[in-house]
Amino acid sequence: MSLLDDVSIVVTPNGYKAGELYAVVPVPTEGSEMLSQPVDLQTDFTAVNGASIVDANTFTTTGGSVEGLTKAAILTVGTQYKLIIEGTTTSSGFSLGNTTAGGNEYGSGFGTHYFTASGNNTLWLRQSTAGTTDITSFSIKEYTSADMDVTRATAATRVDENGLVNYAEIVTGSDIVTDGDFPDGSTAWSLNGWTISGNTANGNGLTANLIQSISGSANKNFSLTFTISNYISGRVIPAFVGNSSDSLEYSSNGTFTEVISSGSDIRFVFYGSSFSGSISNVSLKEVTRDNVPRIDYTGGGCPHILAEPQRTNLITYSEDFSQSYWTKQSGVTPTYNTTETLSPDGTYNATKFIGNGSSGVLKGGISVTGVIARSVYLKSITGTVNVVLKDPNLTVTQKTLTVTEEWQRFELIESNGTSTQGIWIDDIPVSGIYIWGAQLEEGSYATSYIPTSGSTVTRNQDIFTRDGIGSLINSTEGVLFVEMAALADDLTYREISLSDGTSTNRIEIRYTTNSNRIQVLIRNGSYLALQYDVSSIVDFNKVAFKWKTGDFALWVNGVERATDSTTFVTSGLNRLAFDQSPSGNEFFGKVKQLQVYNTALTDEQLLQLTGTSGTDFYESYAEMASALTYTIQ
Repeated sequence: MSLLDDVSIVVTPNGYKAGELYAVVPVPTEGSEMLSQPVDLQTDFTAVNGASIVDANTFTTTGGSVEGLTKAAILTVGTQYKLIIEGTTTSSGFSLGNTTAGGNEYGSGFGTHYFTASGNNTLWLRQSTAGTTDITSFSIKEYTSADMDVTRATAATRVDENGLVNYAEIVTGSDIVTDGDFPDGSTAWSLNGWTISGNTANGNGLTANLIQSISGSANKNFSLTFTISNYISGRVIPAFVGNSSDSLEYSSNGTFTEVISSGSDIRFVFYGSSFSGSISNVSLKEVTRDNVPRIDYTGGGCPHILAEPQRTNLITYSEDFSQSYWTKQSGVTPTYNTTETLSPDGTYNATKFIGNGSSGVLKGGISVTGVIARSVYLKSITGTVNVVLKDPNLTVTQKTLTVTEEWQRFELIESNGTSTQGIWIDDIPVSGIYIWGAQLEEGSYATSYIPTSGSTVTRNQDIFTRDGIGSLINSTEGVLFVEMAALADDLTYREISLSDGTSTNRIEIRYTTNSNRIQVLIRNGSYLALQYDVSSIVDFNKVAFKWKTGDFALWVNGVERATDSTTFVTSGLNRLAFDQSPSGNEFFGKVKQLQVYNTALTDEQLLQLTGTSGTDFYESYAEMASALTYTIQ
């Protein structure tokens, strides 16, 4: 029997597509229509709190905050649904929810909504402002899927399959710029003194704006890419008109990428300030970076799902060492945006520093508390050289680094620093080094790179959940399997759980406050726990927890590590999350695969599931013994 015969949920990096972390198993399915089609508001819904049903398609509200339509006894709490609603409204507050919460917890506006019912079994169409709503189509079906909901609400970087550091993002649509390659005779741009020749827009000491009006671009985010060449002086600021306060300034040759927002104005502009140079290869594509899961290839080989805590890069110019923000000591000569080598992000924006063996570049005076993690990318110009990474306060905290001709990210952790800190790359050799991507964050380990360009930047924590999947979880018996690695052995609880949404009824695999300890628990009022200490939790370990009353077992890396025969039962499990349900003890780490089985697997199957090389290829102990010429006695 194949393990796939019993698996009910499979989540791996292989399921990632177009910015979504899909479950490989099961394939999403939809139930039948729950209301007769076409939906008739007069027979299917009830007007409440001052709302009025006009006819089969139309209802009105007078402006009360809790007016709308209700449909009782249609939902099952804890079940997923797909709702498609189309139409028009003159109200500005149309939303979906239930009468207990009274908000837009199921979504707002027309279109397709996926949600898990909460609170009670009533569906509410709510309007918080006066208006008339005409519904042209309404469909609601049960929906079965284990695709993970990912919440972060900020951008975040990862290492891609090519080893480059870049943002996890969804770039949609085509380029919205016309004549971004500046053909001769182009009329798409208002030049205002700029000139076009040789497929470039050229400024000659201009303080003037190069502008293009772009339809349909209001209130969106865009990934902008452009090239500056023949740079002589001045600066240029790309933005949408009226949205330039947070835009970046450019004053060197190179190819640059940033995300800009359009606001309500649809005019894209290069603000030129005494700019002498050329611009070419301009591209704008709509982009989404918030809430996009990260599939990370750090270390090469197979990718993993990356989940990290909230962190802030306190270095405000992480890549631009030309700023006076950075102190370049006497004896150090910089070359900014060198084209001699690609940076870790695949562009030419690293800084080359030629030193004298005893001087360096630093930034100090940054207010901090607690443990500090410094990190920076370094590469030698030739051969292998040594530099020193240290604390600008001249304490004993420092590390001698061996820098090679390949980019490496180096880290220095300080647990007893003062209230102001910074980063110092010292003893730069005569042969020189390249520097890129400096980061200073409060925490006991360094997290993924957070780019900055003039201010500190915070990346929110990654949250992974999936509610409403009770049909995929057998609460009375099964197996939860994870191949995972911790970000650090930081002696904190980090959990992946199946639950009913409460902290008292759940199954979990977790790291604990003991060094390198993996523990599994089952809770239902009281609890049962099994545990095992591995050599290192920052390495990937395959962990499986089998539950069945009177037959509990913990398997780690191909070996049964602990068992228990207690009588113990859970019920109503319908949620998978990278935390201790309903929140807390969030899992920060790496996941190569996560599986849920709806039966308690045999020992042979658990060996196959969790085994390392040499064991996971055998269907049974007997098959393994035969292949290895062992004798079973």
